[in-house]
Amino acid sequence: MIVRGLKPTPRFRAVWVRRGWPSDVREATERVPAATLVVAPAFSPGARELLEERALNWADETGGARIHAPGLIVRLDGNPIPEPKPRELSWSPVAVRAAEAILALAPEQITTAWLAEHAKCSVPRASGILQQWDAEGWATKRGPARGRGASRTLDNAGALLDAWTAHLNAKPLDRWFAHTTSRDLLEVEAEITEALAGLAFAWTGWLAAAELAPFVTQLPVLHLRVGEGHPRRDVEPGLRKAGLTITDAAGRVELWRTNEDAFAYAAPSQRGPLCSWPRVYADLVRIGGRGVDAAEHLRDVMNSNR
Repeated sequence: MIVRGLKPTPRFRAVWVRRGWPSDVREATERVPAATLVVAPAFSPGARELLEERALNWADETGGARIHAPGLIVRLDGNPIPEPKPRELSWSPVAVRAAEAILALAPEQITTAWLAEHAKCSVPRASGILQQWDAEGWATKRGPARGRGASRTLDNAGALLDAWTAHLNAKPLDRWFAHTTSRDLLEVEAEITEALAGLAFAWTGWLAAAELAPFVTQLPVLHLRVGEGHPRRDVEPGLRKAGLTITDAAGRVELWRTNEDAFAYAAPSQRGPLCSWPRVYADLVRIGGRGVDAAEHLRDVMNSNR
């Protein structure tokens, strides 16, 4: 984009976003890091704040704009759109698995065969899920419409992550607690990991975030997802062996009962198995407070590592 009539003539590299929400701005600027002007039908207040923080020029169709260039300053308010509320789609267990597979593994190309394998469903079912995501603007078809060469790219992973997170966190958790008087939660975590060896479990929340993208120097609480196939009577002896007291109220260790799908992309670490980073992100958002800040930090780190 060139603005004429000024010397020197300002030049901008523009990038268009279909919706002006913070996640869309992040995706666009990560996709086109050299962009100096972001354009959308309308930006939300959060998106405008993000653009200001990154010193990026922007303009939208409501008449709002912030443009700074040699010899040129444009500041117009326009009418910001409300902050988005992620749309609640028809999230079947298959769609939940499909989304976590794509977010966790980040394939460059998505085929229906690949998705069917990872979502544990038929190819027609995988195709139907991808068509829904096409309609949302999350995925785009590449190559032939059908056949072996047909594939998609995920163009708005942030919006998919937001919607998936909103769905997961809309459901209440079946959780219980254990307490410890130890101040060293890392030592407690090591004892729990050893005591629960052989059971289906994975760490999430603050501990997993500390391994994937450190954010705090001290862990306030340990969060552990335990397979719903293990009743409390199978888990409690290991916790007591690790020196914990079982409680039904608050404790420094929270255990979240979960279905086996939550462990599909768990990864080993020095601290024990960790839930996939998208699952950890969603769990931090659920925790709230500083957990939301840690979630955004995790998201930024994981996206920068791709």
